[in-house]
Amino acid sequence: MDDMKGKQIIRALRRKWISFSILSDTMIAAGVAFLLIMLANKMVGLSYWWACLFFPGVLAALLFIHRVWLVDEKAITQLLDENYPQLEESSGLLLKPAGALNMLEHLQYKKTSHALEAIESPFSISKKISLPFFVLAMALVTGMAVYKFPIKSIKNKSATVQPAAGSKPAAEKLLPQIAGNSITIRPPAYTKKPARQQQPFNLLAEEGSLLNWQIKTNIPVTQLLFIFNDKMKVALRATNAARTQWSIEKKVDSAGFYQLNIDGKLSELYKIEIVHDQTPVVHLQSPKQYTSIEMGEPQQVKINTAITDDYGIRDASITVTIASGSGEAVKFKEEKIPLQGFIAGKTNYQLQQLLSLPALGMHPGDELYFYIQATDNHRQQTRSDIYIVHLPDTAELMSLDGMANSLTLKPEYFRSQRQIIIESEQLLKDKDTISAADFKNRSNNLGIDQRLLRLRYGKFLGDEAESGETNIDAIGGVEDFSNADKVRDAFTDKHDNAEDATFYEPETKKQLRATLTEMWDAEIRLRTFTPKDALPFEYKALRLLKDLQQKSRAYVAKTNFKTTPLDLKKRLTGDLDKITEPLLQKDIVQEPDPLLRVRNALATLDQIRTTGNSATVSAEILQQANLQLHEKAVQQPGVYLHAVEALKRILNTLNRAGHPVNSDIEEAQHGLQQLLAAPAHLLTATKTSLRQALSKQYFDNLQKKQP
Repeated sequence: MDDMKGKQIIRALRRKWISFSILSDTMIAAGVAFLLIMLANKMVGLSYWWACLFFPGVLAALLFIHRVWLVDEKAITQLLDENYPQLEESSGLLLKPAGALNMLEHLQYKKTSHALEAIESPFSISKKISLPFFVLAMALVTGMAVYKFPIKSIKNKSATVQPAAGSKPAAEKLLPQIAGNSITIRPPAYTKKPARQQQPFNLLAEEGSLLNWQIKTNIPVTQLLFIFNDKMKVALRATNAARTQWSIEKKVDSAGFYQLNIDGKLSELYKIEIVHDQTPVVHLQSPKQYTSIEMGEPQQVKINTAITDDYGIRDASITVTIASGSGEAVKFKEEKIPLQGFIAGKTNYQLQQLLSLPALGMHPGDELYFYIQATDNHRQQTRSDIYIVHLPDTAELMSLDGMANSLTLKPEYFRSQRQIIIESEQLLKDKDTISAADFKNRSNNLGIDQRLLRLRYGKFLGDEAESGETNIDAIGGVEDFSNADKVRDAFTDKHDNAEDATFYEPETKKQLRATLTEMWDAEIRLRTFTPKDALPFEYKALRLLKDLQQKSRAYVAKTNFKTTPLDLKKRLTGDLDKITEPLLQKDIVQEPDPLLRVRNALATLDQIRTTGNSATVSAEILQQANLQLHEKAVQQPGVYLHAVEALKRILNTLNRAGHPVNSDIEEAQHGLQQLLAAPAHLLTATKTSLRQALSKQYFDNLQKKQP
């Protein structure tokens, strides 16, 4: 073969690789576009012509991902070297001109050319389209299945959305005299919502909205009234001389229902639902409910809070109260701080505030109480819980007052922690005047002292020594080789030994464990030559120890109560004549069932539906239940209003000696059943065990044998 034959083969492989890659992307894009257009046509009714946009879009995305045009001849040679060992990773020589090769490269060039010519169908590029062909086939099959399978489109579903609970799917029934109506809803100004108009009489308005009805009749009307909640009657005002246009304006603050009365003819009931203004929600994310700032920590508190409201926040601030002093000389100072970054009018806030305790005038021993208060546009206020920040007094911790008179839990170790703190502070003062080696040596020695103190306190909790040493000599004798008791005694802990057990309460043990943790943190920092970072942990350990000291105190109050002297003559006589059994007498009065009328009405309606005889039914039972149902409809018209209408139609039918329709009976029963509370759990028989059954049988047999 000539010198250019190998290079021509590589170029042909590159063109074939690119063409087959584009063909595979085209097949995948066609399958995906076909499947997408079938789904879009079935789900949202999209036209098949959209496939002309889907196919180029998917193809462009695949080509951009693969970028086959970037495959050059060098990449083809790398693929050849990776897949065919006989080329000896020398196919790259075929791209070089023959004049640029030395003698060894020229020999390798010819050998590689013959090896490449001997390979039949390099890469098997035709197999590259097998997977895309399978994807195309599966997409076509799935798309045809979607085409044949009946799927209800989302567009049709949105047109047939089920109505909310308590509402009827049918349209409103209007009186024949009404030719048209328009209702204008003007929400309160603080909601910042624009006025809107609607035609349906069923209303959903914001609390405090101003409603304006404009009603047009097709005939002159003498009187047109609104009846609110079956109680209040309000007459509409005629706005023209022909008395065919009427208007009324009313502010609504509560839910209810109303109906129209046109010259004595009543319409159906229309509901008025209210969207109540919610109070602001204040969520304090940090700090914790109680925060104690130890010695060495920054004397500041970072506050993260989230405030939300439905219509907007008018004002938000932090109210802080500083308590200073002790005993009867406690003083309080209150201050109101505005939140940084707060802009009135928004509905959602995520605010941060940094409180500097020295700037607020706090000193060691003082406590800070703060809460966040938010006011919305309707002047509704909400305040968070009270959070406490304590600034411990290190001077008080270092004092020895009360040590001599208290019952010290661990008397010999209280002073050692103070000494470690004193020496740590002295080491920090001497840092600039001593050498680095001396500084590290003293810090390490303090860490050793802290470790010894921690191990001493660990004995009160039953902690073992850290060395983990075991007396092997005690079991090293040949005679004790098979003595399991002696081996177990050397390697196990005797936690059941009364002399080794601790008698402290769980809370005391918990605080002791926390003290050991603080000592361990302080020891780590002392051993790593950072005594400044160890000071907060040392102070906290000392504060926990002082708390244990205070908890160990016991107080017994004096009392001057004297008991009645015992009569020695009556002792050990066994006279129980004057001892009687206690008698508890209580009159149990059964409270009347407030829902008895509802239950009776349900039974009456069920009797009418099953027997079909309404002549013997007492309408008074249904009227009493209708009063209770009417009260709930005023509060929740969307739930109970249709049941009130159905029960009214039933009563009107019974007054005319007719038979109510089953649809009205079912609607009324549904509303009355919602008034009933969940029944209480009744007593049920439980399965007895075999032992209980045998005991009962034995007791019954004893009763039978008694004379």
